[in-house]
Amino acid sequence: MKRNNLILTSLIALILLSVACEKKVAPIDDYSVTVEYKSSGAKYVTGDLVISPKDSLFFDFTITSAVADIAVVEIQKNNAKIDTFKMAGSGVRSFSALKKYMSDSASGDYTYRILARDAKGVFLGDGDKQIKVTITPDFVFHSYRFLYVPDSTAKTNKCYFSTVDGKVYSYTDGAAKSADIDFGYFYDTTTTGAPKHTIYALTASTFLPYDISTWTKNATIFKKATTPAFSTLLSGSGLNAAGITNLSSGTTNKATALASGNLVYFKTAKGKYGCLQVNFIEGSNASPTTYINVDVKVQK
Repeated sequence: MKRNNLILTSLIALILLSVACEKKVAPIDDYSVTVEYKSSGAKYVTGDLVISPKDSLFFDFTITSAVADIAVVEIQKNNAKIDTFKMAGSGVRSFSALKKYMSDSASGDYTYRILARDAKGVFLGDGDKQIKVTITPDFVFHSYRFLYVPDSTAKTNKCYFSTVDGKVYSYTDGAAKSADIDFGYFYDTTTTGAPKHTIYALTASTFLPYDISTWTKNATIFKKATTPAFSTLLSGSGLNAAGITNLSSGTTNKATALASGNLVYFKTAKGKYGCLQVNFIEGSNASPTTYINVDVKVQK
């Protein structure tokens, strides 16, 4: 019994000695890295913000380490390094810089952070601050819209299109929305050659069964072109640049002889640049069952 008590006492003594001798390791937060973001204007980043594609971003910052020397400062976007600053000499505890970037053209959330490393590349800290930059589209994409040849009897075929809401309208329901309608579609039998599928501004309407004399007739202008490709138009600024280039000459109030794959650049009466892509066409006559399917991108 005495022997057992002696063993137990020895074990307790060893445990207490082990606890007393345990080495304390300072957590990485003890480096006390802080990042100060300064604001000198509307485009200066100090916290989460929402911007347009291809917008400017200014980072005016000071990063400070209270304990460890800074050897390298990085700016990261989505955890990928986009800028590196190497400190000259040793003993650097604070660093300031002003950097300008252009935001991405694709919409979505992007995370930026500014961090410090020591001479061995060990992460010192980022001030526990990551900034989320949300890019919102400055254009609208209306996809997979069907436009039918206008019918002269029921007058219910959807043959008009509004870039404002992306909806298609018939003669029956279009009158109340004519101020928002930017173009119509019909099969123009007067066009030389084939095919005769036509997109037109309401100022150029020649479909006699439809009396639109009391409608608002927006004077949209058009031009068929091949570049830039529809898939590369990812921002309002891109549409603006492509529109100015393509519509600088040779514009008309109609885009005629359309076929699958054609691109039609346009400018609305409200001054918005856009592009229409013909996806496919069904029919080759003026029958009410003939239609055209399009994608449309337009500036907001």
